[in-house]
Amino acid sequence: MFNRSGPRRPAMSLGECQSALEKAQQEAAELHDKYIRAAAAIDNIRKNTERDIQLRVTERVRGFSLRLLDVADNLERALAHAPEESPLRSGVEATWQQLQAALRQEGVEAMDVEPGTPFDPNYHEAIAGNPANIDVDTVTNVAQTGYTLDGQVLRPARVIVATPRRVD
Repeated sequence: MFNRSGPRRPAMSLGECQSALEKAQQEAAELHDKYIRAAAAIDNIRKNTERDIQLRVTERVRGFSLRLLDVADNLERALAHAPEESPLRSGVEATWQQLQAALRQEGVEAMDVEPGTPFDPNYHEAIAGNPANIDVDTVTNVAQTGYTLDGQVLRPARVIVATPRRVD
């Protein structure tokens, strides 16, 4: 008579079963280790890609913001020299305010530097100095507004500084 299950295999001994089980467990452990390593590698690639994208976006925003600051400077100069009664003054002022609002939305803020502020090379760029009877370097005039981007200096304020007189 024909056997439907196919040819009979000889039964495995207990030792052979244990050996096969140990081999299968070892292969499973190796495959699990490979899976964990592959998952970690993929996670590292994802994190590196996200960091690279964020860095590129930040650099693009920084570069574009710096180019817009030239426009803001020109509008400031126009306002400084435009007569109060000039019909164009209100338009220039509205444009300057709109530009400042757009910059603020992107995290760009004008630095508030007042004359009398102690000079700080982290935030100020001295373009001229005048000896004075003072103890520390002090801002006397702001020649160009400084800006920060998300709290970091984007462009330092260009300032004129009063410096302590040297005693010879």
